[in-house]
Amino acid sequence: MSPRAMSDSAAVAILLHAALAAATVVAYVLARPPRPARLAGYRGLIAVLGGWAYWVTRPMHDAAARLGLTPNAVTAYGLVLNVLAGLAASQGAWGWAGVLLVWGSIGDLLDGELARSTGQQSPAGAFLDSNLDRVSEIALFAGFAVAFPDRAGVGWAVAALSGSVMVSYARARGEGLGVACPTFGLERPHRVVLLMAALLAAAFLEPVRAVALVEGACALIAVGAGATALGRMVVIHQLLRRGDAGAAAPGTPPEGAA
Repeated sequence: MSPRAMSDSAAVAILLHAALAAATVVAYVLARPPRPARLAGYRGLIAVLGGWAYWVTRPMHDAAARLGLTPNAVTAYGLVLNVLAGLAASQGAWGWAGVLLVWGSIGDLLDGELARSTGQQSPAGAFLDSNLDRVSEIALFAGFAVAFPDRAGVGWAVAALSGSVMVSYARARGEGLGVACPTFGLERPHRVVLLMAALLAAAFLEPVRAVALVEGACALIAVGAGATALGRMVVIHQLLRRGDAGAAAPGTPPEGAA
């Protein structure tokens, strides 16, 4: 398939997804379901999008439970699609990368919910999920670095990956020392939504502008995630110096929010 044909097919796929999403948004507004408890640590757009996403994927959750799928199987599904998104990005197929990221992120939503609802939560599953989330991020930003034609873009992709990993590491290290991490800044849900928006929009732009848009998203993530990681380091260090290990910092995020 030629690059032009791939771009056109991605645009059609995105428009179909957008129409379906719009219909479910209307249904969500009319239904007004309660917001999941695990979104209590979020405010604003992410809280609204999260509530809608959990509601609209509920039938998929129920189907997975009826089929007897394990949370680890759903985690693996998400990983495969996120890696494929990175491969699509490496070829400059921004639209298809965005579509694959959307569906891969659905796996990220469903695995934890499936584990909780079926009583299959375990430290081993949580450990696997957190590590595979980092693999997904590495695959995606590596794809960007391969696709970007200029050194500045590659630098932003590397910086965005570094900042994202440090955000997660700061949380994990703090929790390992008995301090619950505070909620603020550019966490994983914010980063994923930003990348989705950039990739899906890039499918409708000329190649040069598409690259600039995705590079800009990487730059925003590099700065935002870097600041978030630094803020976490400062807050957790202060809590440890005060001997507050075991206490939750204000605004402790839900599981999987790294």
